[in-house]
Amino acid sequence: MERSSTSHPLITLEPRQLAAALEAQGKLLRVRREVDPRFELSAVIDAVQKGPNLPVLFERVKGTRFPVLSNVLGNYDLVAAMIGADSASLARRWATLMDENPAEFTKTFGNEQGDYEEIELLELPQIVFAEKDGGPYITAGIIAVRDPSTGIQNLSYHRSQIISNNELRCRLGTSGDLFRIQQAAEKRGEDLKVTMLIGVPPAVMLAGATSYGPDVSELDIAARLAGGRFALRRIESAKVDVPLASNFVIEGEILSGIRRPEGPYGDWLQYYVPVADNHVLKVNRVLARKGAIFYANFGGSTEEISTSGVPISGGIYRAIRAWVPTVRDVCCYPATQFCVVQMDKQFDGQPRKAMLAAFGAEMERVLYCVVVDEDVNIHDPRDVIWAISTRCRPDRDIFQIPEVPSASRDAHQSYWGRLGIDATKPLEWRDEFERRTVPDSATLDLDGYIN
Repeated sequence: MERSSTSHPLITLEPRQLAAALEAQGKLLRVRREVDPRFELSAVIDAVQKGPNLPVLFERVKGTRFPVLSNVLGNYDLVAAMIGADSASLARRWATLMDENPAEFTKTFGNEQGDYEEIELLELPQIVFAEKDGGPYITAGIIAVRDPSTGIQNLSYHRSQIISNNELRCRLGTSGDLFRIQQAAEKRGEDLKVTMLIGVPPAVMLAGATSYGPDVSELDIAARLAGGRFALRRIESAKVDVPLASNFVIEGEILSGIRRPEGPYGDWLQYYVPVADNHVLKVNRVLARKGAIFYANFGGSTEEISTSGVPISGGIYRAIRAWVPTVRDVCCYPATQFCVVQMDKQFDGQPRKAMLAAFGAEMERVLYCVVVDEDVNIHDPRDVIWAISTRCRPDRDIFQIPEVPSASRDAHQSYWGRLGIDATKPLEWRDEFERRTVPDSATLDLDGYIN
């Protein structure tokens, strides 16, 4: 693909090229021993994320010939570098890229097939992530669908339980575009033709986790992130265009009027979602590029938080900037429900404007918003807790917004309401809140002191 000089080449690479490039930079971990896809693979991912937190490639997975790559987006610094930023300017950089005009970027290369071979669904890695999961799941599958009412193509993630060679059971969030499009097809009595992609460039992975409304195609968002045009191929069955670099393409249809039991599944909240009747995706054909690498995203892990949290942070930054121009950075970490805003406070009450803008920008996940000053590292939860502990007066600087729904599937209303915390310095005593510093501590070489 064509790419601008401001984006990092890693963001455009498909898994085989990406793994090689990461390894050349010393940023890839290889697992050469055979691992069991039932629990062992996810246990290794969990340990990696708690330790070096680098991308990891499993060369040999029991029961499949396909290697498995994971955690490419689990490291904030690596994600930031991919879009031409550092961790302290990631949200600002994201917002800038989203403001660029993508019209010139997307490009279709007709019905070009690439080096694909047809396989069976059960040849894919059958990964069971958590102890009580109902079976193997595809967790990084991005479903591509075209909205017949607008002609705009949508990309979105949907967990999919593998049932057989020709059946997946998918959870469609009721607030998403795919659910809306499927419901319209169902009212017409039609099955919905879709295509699922697995193993795509990081720009497409991030775009699939982004939502900017039904009038914006996630392919255009991917092109904005990459700064160039993707080579696409047409999938005639669903009338969608998909990146030619996609390692796996699953063609099928979401059946009209049919729901079957799916789950349980340990989801992004790290709780088990109980068995429920969900949509059925009938699989008609599975294509794999020769030498393909499968991609897995551990639900609720550091990678899922980053994959969702980075687009959410960028969207919140854009919304706050319209009302609080002195906003510096936004971060949704260590959970996407927890948003921290860094700003240069100019007047009392300004942090509350930032919080309200943040809550309005993200209505699904963000439940808590903390606003801090420019001297607080919002990417370090310890520093954020320190700011709350020393700069927030609980009886004055914390406010609730009751009865606001959140996650689309929340039968018990456990995640309703919002909480805002102003952890900024009082302007009238600002000088008394100067943080202490220790000269030379940042540059001191400890090895010269300890034997």
